[in-house]
Amino acid sequence: MCPVVVDRNAKREQIAQAALNAFSKKGYAATSVREIAAVARVGKGTLYEYFRTKADIFLAAVKCWLDQFETRFFSRLEGIDDPAQKLAALALAFVELVDPLDPMDARMSVEVIQQGILEGGVLFHRPHEIREMMAGSQKMVEQILLDGISKGMFTPETARHVGKIAVNLLGYLDGILLHAVVTKRDFDLEDHVAFYINTLIHSISGPSAG
Repeated sequence: MCPVVVDRNAKREQIAQAALNAFSKKGYAATSVREIAAVARVGKGTLYEYFRTKADIFLAAVKCWLDQFETRFFSRLEGIDDPAQKLAALALAFVELVDPLDPMDARMSVEVIQQGILEGGVLFHRPHEIREMMAGSQKMVEQILLDGISKGMFTPETARHVGKIAVNLLGYLDGILLHAVVTKRDFDLEDHVAFYINTLIHSISGPSAG
């Protein structure tokens, strides 16, 4: 009989997805490695063949979670050529993360923040890894801005501040979504985000934008 060939990358992704499902239900501290192995349908020893520690498993789960966001964002941009419309579509995709509120997304958002800002958190001393995983969203916004500049829709001056604009936009979206969750959405989230995006687009629009 031929030996069974295991696709290690596929197996690692399977475990990461299972870990994401587990962490999103109970949080990092309350989820054991044994539970993750059970959800992934692998032995505990097999799990340690792919990850050294529970912290490494959590990091892989966060990456899986963020990758799913990026896939969602890319799908919303398909077929849109207008850079301004792309920014609006991207913002709407963020709104949909909490409208309606998905318990998994809410739990993971809290866990990532908690594990990243508290000194004892498993992500506290690994900020570079989180930044690398979140860089895709920033690059996506930067590319939209650069495309708008090349088409004459955004001012050439915008090119000098592409990185800052992207970071500020994503920071605003993260903040307004968290505010919406905390306040139980006592305001029209989509309307507020649309107002911000329209103001941003107006501030960077070139003469051919109309």
